[in-house]
Amino acid sequence: MVRKDFYLLGILSILLLLIFLPLFYSEYIFMDEALEIWGYNSTPDLQLFADDGRLLAEMLHSWLFKMTDTIHDIKYIRLVSLFGWMACLPIWYGIIKRSVANVPGYEYLPFFFCLYLVTSLPFIVSVQWATCMQFFIAHTAALVSGALIVQGILSGGNKLRVTVKFAIPALLLGIVSLFFYQSAFACFLLPLLLHFINPFTGKKDYVLISGLVVYFLVYAVYYVLYKVSFSLINNIQPSSRYDIYIHPWEKIKFFLARPLERSFRFTLLTHEDSFISKIYYPIMLGALAVATYIRFGRAKWLNAVKYLAAIGFIFAVAYILSLIVQESYASNRTLMALNLCVFIVCCEMVLFFIKNKRLLQMAGVAVILFFVFCARYNFQQVFLRPVVDETAALKNYFRQNFHNGIQTVHFIRPSEDFMAEKYHVNRSMDEFGVASSCWNWVPVPLTKQLVYEATGDRRKAIEVVVKQWPDKEAFLKSGEAITNTTLLVDVPVIMNSVKTN
Repeated sequence: MVRKDFYLLGILSILLLLIFLPLFYSEYIFMDEALEIWGYNSTPDLQLFADDGRLLAEMLHSWLFKMTDTIHDIKYIRLVSLFGWMACLPIWYGIIKRSVANVPGYEYLPFFFCLYLVTSLPFIVSVQWATCMQFFIAHTAALVSGALIVQGILSGGNKLRVTVKFAIPALLLGIVSLFFYQSAFACFLLPLLLHFINPFTGKKDYVLISGLVVYFLVYAVYYVLYKVSFSLINNIQPSSRYDIYIHPWEKIKFFLARPLERSFRFTLLTHEDSFISKIYYPIMLGALAVATYIRFGRAKWLNAVKYLAAIGFIFAVAYILSLIVQESYASNRTLMALNLCVFIVCCEMVLFFIKNKRLLQMAGVAVILFFVFCARYNFQQVFLRPVVDETAALKNYFRQNFHNGIQTVHFIRPSEDFMAEKYHVNRSMDEFGVASSCWNWVPVPLTKQLVYEATGDRRKAIEVVVKQWPDKEAFLKSGEAITNTTLLVDVPVIMNSVKTN
């Protein structure tokens, strides 16, 4: 890399630290982190990821969380993710630069690609939530795997083959990616997509088709290993969430209405059903189609159709796992590869049409400011502020009210929209603008961890019985009595006492 590239990577690192600075001093626990810190330290042979086919993630998380003891300690796992991404950024930058090196007008595309990466919602999730800390490994391994395959295909001449020196490392990296986080492997497609849309590359169809063949072959090898892994782990059965579910029309409608729509937002965080969300997506799709037609011209309209069909197919393949399994849940954490595919196509199209250097410089500064502002706001205001307040309020409540005579905790959860309404922010899935304690699998491990930290007695925390209700009305209807051996934890009441300024 030339000196300019090091400067640009330095700017990206500074922006990362600017966005995530509060991570160094903020104390909070979010959702599945409660399952992990309590479970891995209190339940022998606990497996939280293995049934989802993420054996390597299981090994990594078990190791890291067994070295933590308190909510404060989880911060260090999140910092592993942050610095892991910082270490991987030169790899991402280098691969993107290599893919567009023959196009002089695209010299800053690698920088803006990486800028979008580190300010996107999936990236923020991977840093703010220790449960997703393995993303920097999984996504980077997939990207390198794809880059090796493209290089191997191009080095093979006109024969449909990939030499062993490229194929074996690519296969191993792909398997590693899938066993860390399956959705991450779609980053394999990014080098293929870049080669296809690059106006100065040849053998586009050949590279794309060959690469897709390898892509699905890696999935096939992983599937065999995935099945074998369950025979090696005692008392673990595959999760029903990932049962094969072939309903093409239903899944196509889901893909067009949810994942693809979300991928055209470019770091914006709007309410799922907001007016902006509804009109922005079709306008962007229409603009992309019109720009493609203008780019190829009337005489080559078939090439325009082919271009749109190819990128549309790649978009779908980038989300293929969620389109062939039973669960349909377009969480931000599953969208990183698809988001990056959409951004690459749109950014390349803009660079193709806009040649004025001064205009590009002004637009570039505006994009930097906008992306960084969105990322800071999404992380610090929409996610961090509510969950830090919630953690502090609950820790304080247990310190003041729990005593050794308490045997049962009655836990009243807040609604899923409670935090969004209290803090006047927009909620996004189960990752932004939501209370950690609103989900039914959180109160038990969260309560036990809080009891442990309030008393210092893990045995006492294990013995405490936790009963939960979705709201105060359900609790009152249950007829449960409050005695000197019970503690009522009414999270909405506790949180309403917290001032939001």
